[in-house]
Amino acid sequence: MKLYVRKIEDYSDAGTEFLEEARRTRLKRIKNPKVRSECIAAGMLLREALADYGYPVGEEPLELAYGPEGKPELKRIENSNRSTPYFCLSHSENIVVCAVDDVPVGVDVEDVKKVSSLLPKRVLSDNEYDEYCRISESKSADAAYRYFTVCWTEKESISKLVGKGIGMDFRTIKKEDFMLHTLMRTIGDVEYVITIAQYK
Repeated sequence: MKLYVRKIEDYSDAGTEFLEEARRTRLKRIKNPKVRSECIAAGMLLREALADYGYPVGEEPLELAYGPEGKPELKRIENSNRSTPYFCLSHSENIVVCAVDDVPVGVDVEDVKKVSSLLPKRVLSDNEYDEYCRISESKSADAAYRYFTVCWTEKESISKLVGKGIGMDFRTIKKEDFMLHTLMRTIGDVEYVITIAQYK
């Protein structure tokens, strides 16, 4: 498995004709400059990551297929002795990440920040919520936000792995049923949590 991390500002509109059709269509509708930059960066990083991984990107737009829940995947390579890789994208604040592997993968990145008092109760299991409260009381609010962000990225990466997205009830996800790899990175002055999920 390979994980690619880039700054969104590293990409521009140049070369958007090589992005997959659905992304190019979406770009035509996006008015917000930040959202547009995030969309372009994700598409560009996907091409870059796949090429590095050995997938024949070529000088043409990527062709993706979409599962019943809308999860994108690469079209299978015909007449090839190597498997078609799986991928997953995520972005937060100023960075975009892409995980690529020969087996299904989910990834999520979030910047550590203050969260509303209602969100942890909606996302965390009872045990996780108790731990969140304990950390908040015994350590600091910042430590609790960091703990929440780790839990969130774990659950979000699992939901992307299984192809359900935020349609899943995050409180009931059984994290122990999956392999999870969590990284903490500080880029600029922003602290990020990146979690990769795979099936056991």
